[in-house]
Amino acid sequence: MSKARAFLTATINALLIFILFVLRYSCGVTLGIGQAVPIILIPLVISCAIFYGENAAMLAGFFAGVLMDSSAASGSWFNTLFLTLGGLVCAFLSARVLNRNFKAAICLSVGFSFGYFFIKYLVFFVFEGIAVSYNYFLLDLIPSAVYTAVWLIPFYFLQKKLSN
Repeated sequence: MSKARAFLTATINALLIFILFVLRYSCGVTLGIGQAVPIILIPLVISCAIFYGENAAMLAGFFAGVLMDSSAASGSWFNTLFLTLGGLVCAFLSARVLNRNFKAAICLSVGFSFGYFFIKYLVFFVFEGIAVSYNYFLLDLIPSAVYTAVWLIPFYFLQKKLSN
């Protein structure tokens, strides 16, 4: 990929991350179905990780995580750390262990989404001593993780088109 094309692709991805952040956190566009609310920046970071390697994945994860943490009620760096390290792990796995095909991308998306929601639950509920009912898992966490993972589909094909 030429430097001009790489710059254009990076600019498109940065703008996409920023636009999705603004739509979600400023305009209130959640795209929720019932109580399932996706975090659309997660599959975008994963798709960048699959097609552009470790450095691009870390930058995309860091940028998306900082934006998400900037609008979080708590002063944590959870999203920044998780998306940066998760993007790095996904890029490493897609380049060295898995293929860059659609099935592997879906597996990464499902694993990353469930990991994000589960670790977020541990950090913000269990370690804080906040009791949560079983319905929270069935009605919020699991559907949100699945719905988030499904959003990889359009981003996978967008990144595939941009990387060619």
